[in-house]
Amino acid sequence: MDQWINKSEVISLAEKLISIQSHKENQGQEFNIAHFIKDVFQAEKIMTELEEIEPHRPNIYGFLPGSNSDHYFMFNGHIDTVPGFNMEYDPFKPFIKNGRLYGRGSVDMKGALAAMISAIIAIKRKGIPLKEGVVFAGVIDEEQCCKGTERIVRTKAITPTLAVIGEPTNLKTAIAHKGMEWIEIAFQGLATHGSTPHNGVNAIYLANEFLTLLRNELEPKLKNKTYPLLGSATINPGVLKGGNDPNIVPDHCVLQIDRRWLPSESILELYEEIEQIATKAISKISGGSFLIKRMDEATAALYNMPHSISPDDPFVIETLRIAENITKVESEPVAFPGWSDGAQLSNNLDTSVIVLGPGDITQAHSNNEFCSIDQIWQATQIYYSLIEKFCL
Repeated sequence: MDQWINKSEVISLAEKLISIQSHKENQGQEFNIAHFIKDVFQAEKIMTELEEIEPHRPNIYGFLPGSNSDHYFMFNGHIDTVPGFNMEYDPFKPFIKNGRLYGRGSVDMKGALAAMISAIIAIKRKGIPLKEGVVFAGVIDEEQCCKGTERIVRTKAITPTLAVIGEPTNLKTAIAHKGMEWIEIAFQGLATHGSTPHNGVNAIYLANEFLTLLRNELEPKLKNKTYPLLGSATINPGVLKGGNDPNIVPDHCVLQIDRRWLPSESILELYEEIEQIATKAISKISGGSFLIKRMDEATAALYNMPHSISPDDPFVIETLRIAENITKVESEPVAFPGWSDGAQLSNNLDTSVIVLGPGDITQAHSNNEFCSIDQIWQATQIYYSLIEKFCL
């Protein structure tokens, strides 16, 4: 592969991608980076398409068509990042130190974007005729509501048979991750003067009863729900808001929770569990009520479902072999600790999906974000080899 693209070219591309701001606080968000990637592909005579998902927020696609026009191998990477927040250095002036590329998005996931784009460019430069097509999907909004990959799923304009998601896995082959559901429970009480609390119904107490039951009854049940590689289902109460002033018995209290669920669970189960303990909670304090809703304004409109692929799938077996050959590190399937756009593809388009990218997930969103330049280069080699294996 080195004769078609080299390490310095790949890292230079990663630096350019990092320097282009593409977060929610930036005007235009992903507009500039999508057009930059389009220009990179077009300079190599690679077919491109911009698809506007929201005003001035396009997905960017790069295509290497194959003779089998119905089949595509997709490299899916989100082109947005979180903002710079309080980083220890200028987040959009990348630099290399001790073999690490520093900058916002270096690990999540502009290092992987550079590797994906570079692998496709190398295949194009080599001039190999493909049987199966290759598509790069640079998608918007993954850090918010996942609208970029959701558009791919809803329109079915591209239906990949295989896909790699470039989230950071230290180049390990991740074959499963949990689903993510954000749920809001609004407790309703009765307001009255704080000097006569017995005349009211304290909504904060209602929420407290719920949280006690969640911790003592639901959490132990979830620990007993397990799935290979993923471990247990989890629940986290993350936000609690209630009341107006200390001298008023609060008539409202809102609790927002994060529920990580397993491929062996159903979305219906999640809500039934919450409703059961909420019903039990309000039975302990007369006069209270509750309302449960999905926080779809803050997450993907489609359910953030779990993802899994069999470790015996040929795609997994070959990816493990290729990654081990390139990294010289013994490779076994792992779980991805977060959630990824891959679940949208596998659950809605029946795509075989793995998550594999350079860098460590613990660096994502951090104030000292970096990615190993060796891993970015090795990711390029892995992606290139996957195209050779599955598309020739």
